[in-house]
Amino acid sequence: MIERRPGLLPEVLLGAVLIVLSTTLPYLNLLNALLFSGIIFSGGVAAWTYIVRHQIPLSSRQAFVIGSFAGLAGGVVSVGVEYLLLKLFGYRPGLESLRLLVDWAIRMAPEEAPSFRQLLAMVTAPVEIGVMDLVVSMLLTGAVYAPFAGVGGRIAVLVLQWHAKRG
Repeated sequence: MIERRPGLLPEVLLGAVLIVLSTTLPYLNLLNALLFSGIIFSGGVAAWTYIVRHQIPLSSRQAFVIGSFAGLAGGVVSVGVEYLLLKLFGYRPGLESLRLLVDWAIRMAPEEAPSFRQLLAMVTAPVEIGVMDLVVSMLLTGAVYAPFAGVGGRIAVLVLQWHAKRG
């Protein structure tokens, strides 16, 4: 008999929403400057929620898949949200954080200040994004976020297993 498991959609959407928040909200997106930790956390929350909600033990591989789906969906949606914010409001998520990092870098290495200012100018320059660029960006971002969120799913399983052994 084939074992049926509950659907993943609510947990994948939860992980995707967390990724969108951690990549678009000012200063919260600094989490991802530290080894994509916001994305890893989001994948972990997706897997954790699935396990706790359905009371189904998952293997690390299964949790990786749930996290990866959340990462893929979150990457695609976050690029779409960033595009809409840019088009509708002229707001580019992450610029506040980038400015903070550049200011910090200039203080740490004042001799490199012109290079850092040039980098900031290039990143903040006006851009025109076509439909094909948007689609490619969505797919690439989803593909990059998926394994990081998948790692978060695996971490969630390890934490739950450790917690079960302790108590």
